[in-house]
Amino acid sequence: MTWWQTVPAFALTAAIVFLPGYLVLRCWAVTGLVAVGVAAPVSIGVLAAAAIVAPWVGVGFGPLVLVVPALVLAAAGLLVRKARPKVMGIEGRVRRSPRSRWTLLAHLGALVIPFSLITVNLVRMIGSPENISQTYDNVFHLNAIRYILDTGSGSTLTLGGMYSDGARVSTYPAAWHDLVALVAQLSGLSIPVAVNVVTVAIGALIWPVSAIFLVTRVTGTRPVPVLFAGALSSVFGAFPYLMAEFGILYPYYLSLAVLPVGIGLIAMITGVGERNGTPRWLAGLALIAVTPAIALSHPSTFLALLLFAVPIFVVSVVRYRRILAGRRGAGRYWLLICTLVVYLVIGVAVWIRVRPSVEASGWSTVQSIPQAIGEVLAGGLLGQGPSWVVLVLTVVAAALAIRRQFSQWVLGVYVIAAGLFIVVSALNYPGVRHFVTGVWYNDPNRLAALVPVIAVVVCAISANWLFLRTRDALTQRYPRLAELKFTREATPAAAGVAFVVALLMALVGQYSSVNYAVAQGRPDYQPNPASNAPLLAPDERALLERLDQHVPAGEKIIGYAWTGTAFAYALGGRRTLTPHLAEESVPPEVTELMNNLDMIDRDPQVCALVDRLDAHYVLDFPGRVLWENDTFYPGLATIAANPRAVEVDRQGAAVLYRLTGCGGEPSTPGR
Repeated sequence: MTWWQTVPAFALTAAIVFLPGYLVLRCWAVTGLVAVGVAAPVSIGVLAAAAIVAPWVGVGFGPLVLVVPALVLAAAGLLVRKARPKVMGIEGRVRRSPRSRWTLLAHLGALVIPFSLITVNLVRMIGSPENISQTYDNVFHLNAIRYILDTGSGSTLTLGGMYSDGARVSTYPAAWHDLVALVAQLSGLSIPVAVNVVTVAIGALIWPVSAIFLVTRVTGTRPVPVLFAGALSSVFGAFPYLMAEFGILYPYYLSLAVLPVGIGLIAMITGVGERNGTPRWLAGLALIAVTPAIALSHPSTFLALLLFAVPIFVVSVVRYRRILAGRRGAGRYWLLICTLVVYLVIGVAVWIRVRPSVEASGWSTVQSIPQAIGEVLAGGLLGQGPSWVVLVLTVVAAALAIRRQFSQWVLGVYVIAAGLFIVVSALNYPGVRHFVTGVWYNDPNRLAALVPVIAVVVCAISANWLFLRTRDALTQRYPRLAELKFTREATPAAAGVAFVVALLMALVGQYSSVNYAVAQGRPDYQPNPASNAPLLAPDERALLERLDQHVPAGEKIIGYAWTGTAFAYALGGRRTLTPHLAEESVPPEVTELMNNLDMIDRDPQVCALVDRLDAHYVLDFPGRVLWENDTFYPGLATIAANPRAVEVDRQGAAVLYRLTGCGGEPSTPGR
């Protein structure tokens, strides 16, 4: 399959992600770049939240899970809009003249630049659209998508039950899995192709739109900062590329892509960000709709949002002190102070409780504090090499901050994000480090990816300042340049100049950190040679993809998960007893079976286990073991010599066996 053949599926993904949310927002009288910027997380939030409710009302997972609640919310907006237009901010709203054609083209260019560059880079990293990321977490993610399609439930409350085939209820954030499952269901694509299509859509479409939205909460919607925001969203190696390779952390990847929208809405609600005519209470409702997209993608990113909100609230309180000066406003001001204190107390309590254990957070530091600071400034995190565009713009931002010409809340959020990365990657005080960054498993990779979410705003503000100062200097020397208008409505020449500058910034920014990140991620998708595949060799995958020709539905397969057999569910539609690599999730009876399968002739309890677990098939992949994991199961290691194991299918060294002689053995293999 070629990438061109995935274009219809990509268009479908874009429609799923943007159209429902945009419809809801427009019906609630949200317009312009606010509606466009907030649309994707609203759609994702509605899908993930509705997927939790759907099983309770007897609705199976499918397009109705998204369409019906979106239409209900849109209808509610129309009703409120008709009944209370003044409350919606429609009455009295200043009607602006339609945007000029050149301004609209400039805004479109702001998306075309990052879409083109990020798409090309992700395609270079992934290779074929059918490739899979051969990494630890991908086994669970791909199997979880199959589980949603099979069970008809995409609920976060039950997705973790995939480990036990639903026997034990367990939660797992399902927003990303729901999105991919819906794309696979509607497009008919295989799970790997659907995953890669969604990966490109998140990185090349959702992320740039979110970044543009957040930047415009500071700079307004003039063409120049919009163009620069889009272009600069493509120059960071740490995001989106690092999260399209490391882990692989697909849910975290999605949560970071929509995080800028949450930050921007909080800025609008508190009055420190541009609102573009959107009432604060309406921005608050939008935030409620966006929150599930963040929290049900990855809860740690929701905690990051709570943390990033602190400097926004502080700046807001300081501003309100000036507005509410005097006796009449004193009460309201102190109420705001008390609210902030309560928020901080609750936030600290949540911060302490909602985190993995120390044992599960074993990542260690990777560099010194000066190195970490240098990487933040240069935009090339975790050894990716400096991004010179980011370095120059960050230095300019520092100078503006010293001169107090920089947005204070943006600076506060940036300092927090940078501080988290410095602590996790360089601070050698385990207690302090775990308190500060334990929410992210003390993992430097996760916090490296968090930095660009706000660094893109810092760089866009600096780029806009440099551009305007350069224009002013040139205008003084060449007065005819004054005809170039870089206001809300761009002239053709102005739009063209700004687009060229933005494109050059983006192209120069591709070097070093971006290219390094793409090269670093390529081997996980495109092992070379194929025999050195970290988890699943081509012969092994070919065998898995025809499992349904030999293994009856409902039968489970025994296999050593770390050799790639765990992909049987995602790729072949047949469950294994070990659908994930986490060995602590393997039930005791499964471990007993894998250890004693060689005793099947001598111990009747082994056959009893085989029958009870409906596991009469064994996959033997004698190739590489991921991370050279040394767990040893005697019963699996000797399967080729087991007299009860009959070879059913083979591809190279990969073999599927059927266990014979047990009472519950299926009478006829096949579908």
